[in-house]
Amino acid sequence: MTELDAVRAYHQLSKHQPQRFAPGPGQLEWATQPAAFRRYAVARLLELGRRPLTESPAYDQVFAAPLGAPAPLDHSSLAQLLYDSLALSAWKEAGGSRWALRVNPSSGNLHPTEAYLLLPAGCLEEGALLAHYTADAHALEIRAELPAPLAEQLTQALPAGGCLLALASIPWREAWKYGERAYRYCQLDLGHALAALALAASALGWQVRLLRGVAEAQLDACFGLDREGFHEAEHGDCLLWIGPSQAAEFHLPAALLQGLAALELQGRPNRLSRHYRDWPELARVQALCRAPALPAQPWLAEAGRAQADNPGLALRPLLHRRRSAQVMDGKSGIHAELLFAWLHRLLPAHSPVPLAVSGEPAQVDLLLFVHRVQGLEPGLYWLARVDGQAQGGLREDFLWQRAHAELPLYRLLQGDARGLAGFLSCGQDIASDGCVALAMLSRFDTALQAGAWRYPRLYWECGQIGQLLYLEAEAAGLSATGIGCYFDDAVHELLGLADSRWQSLYHFTLGRAVWDQRLSTLPAYPDVEKLLR
Repeated sequence: MTELDAVRAYHQLSKHQPQRFAPGPGQLEWATQPAAFRRYAVARLLELGRRPLTESPAYDQVFAAPLGAPAPLDHSSLAQLLYDSLALSAWKEAGGSRWALRVNPSSGNLHPTEAYLLLPAGCLEEGALLAHYTADAHALEIRAELPAPLAEQLTQALPAGGCLLALASIPWREAWKYGERAYRYCQLDLGHALAALALAASALGWQVRLLRGVAEAQLDACFGLDREGFHEAEHGDCLLWIGPSQAAEFHLPAALLQGLAALELQGRPNRLSRHYRDWPELARVQALCRAPALPAQPWLAEAGRAQADNPGLALRPLLHRRRSAQVMDGKSGIHAELLFAWLHRLLPAHSPVPLAVSGEPAQVDLLLFVHRVQGLEPGLYWLARVDGQAQGGLREDFLWQRAHAELPLYRLLQGDARGLAGFLSCGQDIASDGCVALAMLSRFDTALQAGAWRYPRLYWECGQIGQLLYLEAEAAGLSATGIGCYFDDAVHELLGLADSRWQSLYHFTLGRAVWDQRLSTLPAYPDVEKLLR
């Protein structure tokens, strides 16, 4: 079996079907639920501040290009970047239980994504640092102070005014609930985090771009994830440049990477669960899909087409207000112009800030289930966000009628699609009770021609789209939620697919949420007076 065959086999294994779900735990063992936060015992803690949410750029301004002159890389700007992307947004309480919500969405609110930073000398302290961001304290755990020669190598390798940030995943956090399907959710969550970081960075005048020249397998050594003491596996997924815009990817010398891998690290990783259940296909697909070192590429993308759909709306309160809906009211509707504005935002040319991070070409179109949209007939629609064209090889009775003069939006079928949307999303009413639901369809075969490493990046793209939809819903005074449970092949049958050209990788719904009034909401950080001045 080739690597691609093995990846396809995992994808098939992890599909839900109406007659059976993908292999999973079946019944949750609450005693082994993983701890929500990775911490490193005895590591030095560097607390971060935050500015009041009233100090905010306009929401619409950050999508097209980094906003204004780049902020200096210092305690204030770095703290703000992390606070507006990966921090806690609130605590919830009910029935004696307490759990945290975060700015970045996560499947099941389980948050497998961790962040590590390489900070050059002089930005936070006199020396260069390797640090882990811990969201529960909004602080950096200092894992190493780089020796002077290595710090100098880092300074020489990085463009001025920026730093490196690595995102890693702990698969067990998702596997505890979702079993073999967990790899999908880890990669979707990585896409959510990428978009959250890109928008928070844009507000500071910074660019976020993937460093393709470092093999993903090297990240574990560079950030200490391959050392002894980890009870649950953690893997580096990507390495990002964050700082002033650069014309092209830069090179990290082998000596720097080797020096980082040899660092003496401080702090012991905490144990997340008392017991651990192994899901063998997760480790297998993780190893298969790690990207090798790839050729450098240009980074300066053409500025997007700025939209002004939300004049006067501030960005930062919206970032921290975002919530995942659990129930939709099943009766509220929206005007077609609002839906069209959402779809404009999802086109790669309109939102390059969060959608161009990885540098990969867009591969995801959208299948829309329009329920309650005034000015647009209920039914199935297709947003051809990749190439703008009607797609051949699907059902012969699809209409492919252009539904908008500017958007590549096509009407496929007219009629009430609420029951269909609910059934395809594992029978969940939330998919039928919103104003509109959608499935994200990837050009699966085309993407995998580049190699198995392209498989997770399809989910990254879906996660980035999902984060945009979350924010667009919040901006309109509505809510949204991602849906990871759906019947994969039933979606493909609806399209008349007999092969794997298109694969559904993420479902989503938007509408007016019904909130559980039994839940109490508490501040994310009780020391509200500790603000940056």
